[in-house]
Amino acid sequence: MQKFSENARRSTCALADIAVHCSILQASTGSFRHFLIDQPALIHVKNGWKRIVTNEADVTAVPGEAIFLPQGLECTVINGAEENGSYHSDAYVFSSALVAFYADAAAHSTNEAIRIEPDSGFLDALERARLAIAGKDAASDDIHRHIVGELLIRLQALGIGLLPDPRENLCLRIRGLIRTEPAQEWPAGSVAGALGMSEATLRRRLSQVGTSLTDIIADVRMTTALALLQATELPINRVALDVGYESASKFAARFRARFGLSPRDIRIATEAGERSGAEFERSRAAAG
Repeated sequence: MQKFSENARRSTCALADIAVHCSILQASTGSFRHFLIDQPALIHVKNGWKRIVTNEADVTAVPGEAIFLPQGLECTVINGAEENGSYHSDAYVFSSALVAFYADAAAHSTNEAIRIEPDSGFLDALERARLAIAGKDAASDDIHRHIVGELLIRLQALGIGLLPDPRENLCLRIRGLIRTEPAQEWPAGSVAGALGMSEATLRRRLSQVGTSLTDIIADVRMTTALALLQATELPINRVALDVGYESASKFAARFRARFGLSPRDIRIATEAGERSGAEFERSRAAAG
């Protein structure tokens, strides 16, 4: 029988142009390779453990600790479920508008995951931000913005640079566009027009970085589905529809091909989920 941490529930709340808060529950250990962080995020681990691996760093957070994930980071994400338990975390995802409002433009960009040991003041700020994003009071958006902005101020006080690399990242721009409506069709001409370039230029520039519009759309749909499975109680067939798949079985096959777990494994503990974590550890050891 699956067992979640006390009072843990999946939920997602958003404040437009400010931040999103997700209470994430994952029943089985899983590793998610080639995961691109679309927006800067702070993950506060409540149960289990979270590990972020890149070519340059290997960072793990245990209950009570947090990890900052900068925008544009490509990494392997491993969410570890405790034995007879689950993985549970609070995720705070910050809008580009909020970051632009509070970020120190002179600070160097942080390009790797950073582990944080929050003190009591930081923990209080996390709880205030959670309640603000959930709309638990009648305060104005300006007040909510400052409540959530305190987290960004505290991150900068720890030496974290919030602004992304100033070089344009076309893939992130495309992903941001597709995330608004992942289920709809995204013909190349429409995407190119929204970005102010020709279709030929779009294809050429994506080819230069080794990807395609089709690959980006597919990946955004899968990562959006993962978030919906982790942070909502939507039925799996509804999640499939919300990311553009009328066939739940085809969606499940694509999801497993992308992440090594079935959609059901995210919700219900299985031996397959445990094997996913073990296989990742073996692959790391083999890599030396």
